[in-house]
Parts: sequence; structure tokens; C-alpha cells
Amino acid sequence: MNIINKIFDEFREKKDQIEVSVPNMKKEIQKYLQKILIYGAGSSGIAFLYALKKVGIEPLYFVDSDKSKEGTKCEGLSVISPEQILAKAGQDALVIVCINTDGRRYCKSFAETLRAGGHHGVYDKLRQCGCKNIIDYTYFRRCHELFKDEKYNAPSCSDAYLMEHHEQDIAQVYNYMEDALSKEIFEKITRFRLLDDSIEVPTIAQEKQYFEYGFYEKRIDETFIDCGAFNGISLKTFLKENDYKFEAYYGMEPDPFNYKKLKEYIGTLPEDVQKKLHITEKAAWKDDKGRNLYALHGPGSFLADIGKVNVETIMIDEMLNGKRASYIKMNIEGSEKEALLGAKQTIQTYKPRLAIAGYHKTDD
Repeated sequence: MNIINKIFDEFREKKDQIEVSVPNMKKEIQKYLQKILIYGAGSSGIAFLYALKKVGIEPLYFVDSDKSKEGTKCEGLSVISPEQILAKAGQDALVIVCINTDGRRYCKSFAETLRAGGHHGVYDKLRQCGCKNIIDYTYFRRCHELFKDEKYNAPSCSDAYLMEHHEQDIAQVYNYMEDALSKEIFEKITRFRLLDDSIEVPTIAQEKQYFEYGFYEKRIDETFIDCGAFNGISLKTFLKENDYKFEAYYGMEPDPFNYKKLKEYIGTLPEDVQKKLHITEKAAWKDDKGRNLYALHGPGSFLADIGKVNVETIMIDEMLNGKRASYIKMNIEGSEKEALLGAKQTIQTYKPRLAIAGYHKTDD
């Protein structure tokens, strides 16, 4: 038994104190059930909408500060601005904030959570618009049934049942880790997901994104595979950190809006650099049969059955056609495992460094 098993033992001991049933959750928010608004018409907000609908709760609107979303529809709900909340829903509406949050409220009462506050900029804006009842969606993580058999990406809310089922696998991953810092981070993330989201998880600065050369050597012959190239932000950092010295770059970005931005950025680069850049509007996947993309025209676009845009998919092995890769990065909103399967031969042959996001879904 290692420390991970002990965390699961503690979780089982405290489960009755931690977990809130769906009926009890509904009692806590009974007075707001007909006036629930979701702030954030992005991937987390969409995932949370489906979690609520699964238990018979139907929110009224999405709220978003992005003016380009105002007046549009998101999963059948109208998207309104914060300034429209009072006129549309009244000041007694409950606004559930579905973005990354700096609020901490695990296992607190609903009333206490309402008082505690959360993401300062968003909360301040909503209060200025007259909203009295604001809460972070992470409060609902105590209602484990909401996030059971997760389908979409709600990164801050774990499928606790799935974690329990895979306890020994999770403990084994801990055993695989070599250094003390990795073990500490993994232990605290496990504790964060199961027991206490007020815990401080060690982090490092993200200015250099995926190019932390304190961890591995810098190479002038790098062939970088950028899955989820977005608007070129990773490419820009890659070029800067490598002094524009590299062998090749392959960028994959299926969101049409983001792909256009990526092309525009590449067009600003010197010709000798452009010649080494290869980009595709296809999504990294385990086959070439295509998928539906929920295009958010910005960060967070994800492959899902509810996606409105049909996109082409490609395997990294097929894209490279036997050519070398020295570094593969994936931050593709929950599609990482399937994309890795499509890179199997490349990984086995060339042993590239891998930077793989593994937090979008508990199943990751």
C-alpha cells in the first residue's frame, strides 16, 4: 500500500460526510431551480449544462462577457451578457460560474459558499451588474452522481466512482514516478480530486509553456509535433526558446477560426522559417474517419458528438509517413489518448519527448 491507497481509504471513511446526493443538492438550491444561469459558454459550461440536464435541472440562459457570443445560442440556450441578467432573469437568479476559478469551497454549505466568493474579476463584474447569488460550479463536485460517466470536459469535477474503480492503476502510476516533486504533485492532485480542493498543488511558471529546458535538453534538430496548435501561441514560444533553430514543425488545428489565425501568424515569419513549417486543419486522432468538432473559435474547442462542425482527422503516423519526431505536444481537450494511438509507430520508433495534457477528463 502506498500513499495513494491511503488517500482512497480516507476518502471511503469520509465519503458520507463529503458526498451530497442529487435530491439533497436540489434541496440546497430549491429556491433557484427555475432561475439558474451558467456563466461561461465554453467547454466547462457546456459540460456542466449536460450534467445538470442529466438530473432534470434546466438552466435558463448562458451568460458570457464575450460580446461576439451575445445573442447567439449555445446548446439551445440564449447567450446573454452580464448587463442583461437583471432584465432577463431578475436579481434573485443563481449564476453558476463555469470557468477556471480561484475560489475554494469544498464541503462547505451552500449558504457559506454564496458568501465566500470566487473568481474575483468575474464576481466583481456580476455584482456590478446587480447579481446577488453567484457560485462556482466546483461547489457541485460534492454531488458525485452529477459527474458519473462523464461525457464532456469539466476538468475541476472528477468522476469519483471511476477513480475508485481504478485505484490500483492510479497507485501504480505513483510508483512509476522517479523524483520527489513528481510524487508530491501526483499525491496532491489525487487528494485535491477526492478530498480537499483547498490544498496547494505545487506548480511552475507557464510563460515558457511546453519548453522548460531545465527538465530536458534543447535540440537544434527538433522536430516538433504541435497537436492543438491554436493560433500559433505554442509555435511562437517554440521559435523564441529555440532561437529559431529547428528541423521541422507540424501543427494540427481543426477549429477553422483558430486555423485561420495560425496561418496569419505564420505569414508574418521569415521565409526560411516558413519552409520548415507544416500545418493541417485536421484533428489528431486514431483514424482518418473524421469527427464532429465543437468549435468555440478560441481556446477549448473539443471533439464530441454534439459538435456542429465535421472535421477531418489524421493519425500522426500517417502525417509523418515514417519521418522522425523528437517532441510531441498534445493539449486537445480530452482527445489525447486517441491521438496517442494514432502516433504509436512514431513513438515506438523514435522515442520522442511527450507533453500530454491529462486533466480534461477523469478517464485520462
